[in-house]
Amino acid sequence: MTDSEKTLQEKSVWRSMLPGMVISLLALLVLFRLFDWQEVWLAVRQAEWGYLLLAVPFYALSYFLRALAWYLILQKTVPYRKVFFAMHTGYLLNNVLPFRLGELGRVYLLGRDGPGFWRIFPSVLIERAFDMAFAAALLLGSLPFVLQTSNAQQVALLVGGVVVFGFMVLYLLARYRQWALKQFERLGERWPLILRLGKERFESFLEGLGALTSPGRFLQIFVLVTGGWVFAVLILFLFLRAYYPDARLIHATFALGVSAMGVAVPSSPGYVGVYEAAIVGALAVFGIPFSTAFALAVTAHLAYVLITGVLGAYGLSSSNLSIGQIFQNLKRLKP
Repeated sequence: MTDSEKTLQEKSVWRSMLPGMVISLLALLVLFRLFDWQEVWLAVRQAEWGYLLLAVPFYALSYFLRALAWYLILQKTVPYRKVFFAMHTGYLLNNVLPFRLGELGRVYLLGRDGPGFWRIFPSVLIERAFDMAFAAALLLGSLPFVLQTSNAQQVALLVGGVVVFGFMVLYLLARYRQWALKQFERLGERWPLILRLGKERFESFLEGLGALTSPGRFLQIFVLVTGGWVFAVLILFLFLRAYYPDARLIHATFALGVSAMGVAVPSSPGYVGVYEAAIVGALAVFGIPFSTAFALAVTAHLAYVLITGVLGAYGLSSSNLSIGQIFQNLKRLKP
């Protein structure tokens, strides 16, 4: 690649990053107009830090379960230790690189000395599918209780049923992958554009589903991912109790659902501004002061960056690669 081509590529990357940076900046500007910095500092000083320390073991349990779920999705083809640290290196990369490149970064690190990038890649698609399903379930399942509708429990059960149905569809797709691919190709005969743009991705997705063909393994992965999300709710609940003594579990559940969906919006690396805006907006529904909610959101965000950063830095050092080298290698990848 010539110097001019590299320059054009770098400019293209910066242009692609611009919308996310603008969204993060706007989110921060809106937040800064909502509260007084003295009130934020007062909330930090009055926080019950014991609750924050109590959250640390739940962080460890949550990450242990998430890595174990990915390990099973990979059908144990890679040692668990490598899976654990590759996952956290991915989190670290997400905090400093645009476009959630940490997801591709962890695939690259795990695949370069083993099965290969394009054999590891579908496993992340499956993991993200599980996560998005749980995020949607938390948001939609808690919303009726937030709105205090009379049939809140029935709606929550309905949402739970839809999520379970979605996982059953995943399982059936895993068991009948060839049939699913034929149906997709048949659909492509009517709409060639769908076939041209989506066939390769759909094949990768189906390949990753191979880990779900065993009912026992599927159930194990489901339980592990569920456990990871349960601990994530408990972590946010403890942070809430540190800043807001009257916090309830429904507050944490709703806020986590909103923030998990919110960070899917394009933003700067590390979801700066967008994560805080999602938490503040979700907690405002319960009448929690903006300053208190912002102090909580910043503390939770910093804790996440610190914990994943330390573990990710260790994983990165073990790989003998720098963040810049990984970024350059990812740009050169071709299917």
